[in-house]
Amino acid sequence: MSLETFFNPKSIAVVGVSADPTKLGAVVFNNIISADYKGKLYGVNPKMAGQELCGKPCYASVDTLPEPMDLVVILVPARFTEAVIDACITNGTKNISIITAGFAEVGEKELEKRIAQKCLDNGINLLGPNCLGHISTFDNVNASFADGFPARGNVAFVSQSGAYCSAIMDWAAGKGIGFSHFISIGNKAVMGEDKLLAALKDDPNTNAFVFYLESLKNGKEFLKVIKEVSDTKPCVIMEPGKSAKAQAASLSHTGSLAPNYRVLEMALQGAGAIQAYNDRELFGLLEVLQYCNHNEFDGQVAVLTNAGGVGVLTSDLCEEAGLDLARPSEKTIEALRAVLTPEASLGNPIDVVGDAKADRYEAALKVLCESGEYKNILVLLTPQRVTDCPGTAEAVIKLAPQYPNVNIYCSFVGGARVDEGRVLLDQAKILNYEYPADIVRLLGLLKAQMAFRGKKLATCETGEVPAEIKAAVTSAKEAGLASLPQETVNMLMDHYGIDYPKCGNFTDKEEALAFCKTIFPNAVVLKLSAPDALHKTEMKGIYLNINDEASFTEAWEGLWGSITKFNLKGASVLIQEMITKATETIIGVNSDKNFGRVMVFGTGGIYTEVMRDTTMRILPADDFSDMIKETKVGTILNGVRGEAPKAVGPLADTLAKVQKLVLEIPEITAIDGNPVLVTADRAVVVDFKMILK
Repeated sequence: MSLETFFNPKSIAVVGVSADPTKLGAVVFNNIISADYKGKLYGVNPKMAGQELCGKPCYASVDTLPEPMDLVVILVPARFTEAVIDACITNGTKNISIITAGFAEVGEKELEKRIAQKCLDNGINLLGPNCLGHISTFDNVNASFADGFPARGNVAFVSQSGAYCSAIMDWAAGKGIGFSHFISIGNKAVMGEDKLLAALKDDPNTNAFVFYLESLKNGKEFLKVIKEVSDTKPCVIMEPGKSAKAQAASLSHTGSLAPNYRVLEMALQGAGAIQAYNDRELFGLLEVLQYCNHNEFDGQVAVLTNAGGVGVLTSDLCEEAGLDLARPSEKTIEALRAVLTPEASLGNPIDVVGDAKADRYEAALKVLCESGEYKNILVLLTPQRVTDCPGTAEAVIKLAPQYPNVNIYCSFVGGARVDEGRVLLDQAKILNYEYPADIVRLLGLLKAQMAFRGKKLATCETGEVPAEIKAAVTSAKEAGLASLPQETVNMLMDHYGIDYPKCGNFTDKEEALAFCKTIFPNAVVLKLSAPDALHKTEMKGIYLNINDEASFTEAWEGLWGSITKFNLKGASVLIQEMITKATETIIGVNSDKNFGRVMVFGTGGIYTEVMRDTTMRILPADDFSDMIKETKVGTILNGVRGEAPKAVGPLADTLAKVQKLVLEIPEITAIDGNPVLVTADRAVVVDFKMILK
């Protein structure tokens, strides 16, 4: 469905229009007129049929309007909206915006579903319900009840919260920040962030996107579009909902649960989105994207200062943020030496020393800009006795437009003595910050996104699963088992080439002992094996270091005692060779409602939850070696304290094989491989649960 007529409608009808200026219908109607809208505008209210409002004709209902509408804005109570939708269908309306609240967010999910389905069935784009409306500044459209009309700018802002829209608009007005589009999406019954981003990705008036979201509508599709867009147009996302209370608040606000926060972070990072974690960062990123000369935030950063202490503190901040404070080239150092005093420090930060006036700042800044070595330069200033704050500000203002390939940021650190300089910078739209930490943090967030530019979405080639495996999985599922039985697990591991210990599954003691004797005196482990035995340790279901008949008998009797105690059906005893001199890791896969399969890797064993040393990937993925390196256990596996590296290559291969397994067999909803023991030459899956429900 095209959204051209949504953003730039040639005709608009407001349903629920009123002559009472305090009513929302009147506010929206007047906002459309005040924006200097050039198309046809109609009011809809049975009580005003045949009358005019602000010189515009009013009709009793949408289906009596003289032409099909490009956009209908609905502000009547929720219980009347379905009838209005029916009238819109009769009219041939292309786009609808329901500003009215009272739908899924208050439990009226069925009403919302019916309205959404009617719009989908009739090819109608639906915004909302429960939203502020939308604004398209370059098309002079203000179909919202927002207080005011923002200036034109190059950023499109999309928010699930109407009130947050109002806050952003008010803050932006004070900063002189404008927008190309300003959209409140509310409950997202039909049109969500994915459709809006896809529709606006080629908009010539939009150079960046900022989203405030409390839930995701089509997570995988949204990631795909972000990936397409973020190579050329930055996409900033802020999604609250880390805590249980925040998720509950989100549910009551929009009728949607927030996604798993860690999964969301990883998904957005992989797609190349810039993640804001609080209001300060979101506002700051909006400002940077509006006023920066360019969107290249990788590469080297230069810090120019008149105070060594502030320079050192900023250096620490830059390192924490992942910024590269590279030393200038010898050529640039010579150029700096020619314009600075002998006392100046010419590394990075470049310290022009405390007696620097505006001319020295200007000369040094010009050298850095002309060097071509730095895409982003931070100018720090502290108010010392001879410091010329206004003059230094004017020097920056003079140079900034001369170097479109360089972003210049300022932090004049102090109070009353630097205020005049800050005012001058604000007036000239030069990005400046009271504290260096603020701009350094923003640059760190922006640089992190650059690492994913140009990186293609991963793929995984899948094929047909053998009939024998399909039948075994289907049989287990139809039997209502929580997980696959061990013999099916072994069949799958054999098929996918996943390494596991020499083992056997037994219910007969003599057969089990005969198997063990083929391995003794090397040790074996005896484990309880049953579809419903998901936590063996708590059931006393594991016996280690069994290397003779006596210890075998003790373990066998203990396991069958646990089987009887917990009334485990289909139980047996799994006997495996023990893998020694190995590091414990975990490989897990879960299913996320927004993004599908999610793989987890990290420190394994019984303390996995305590250690919390894990990383994750949205599948499909292709960077399993990098995934391993992101963890502390990965550092150990690659060799520490003189130890030889362990089998990292086979471990990465195992991750890839597990990915293929879960993508080819959708009936398996989760996998828990813990521990996966990594030796000098093997990655051995010792305990592998494949969950069906």
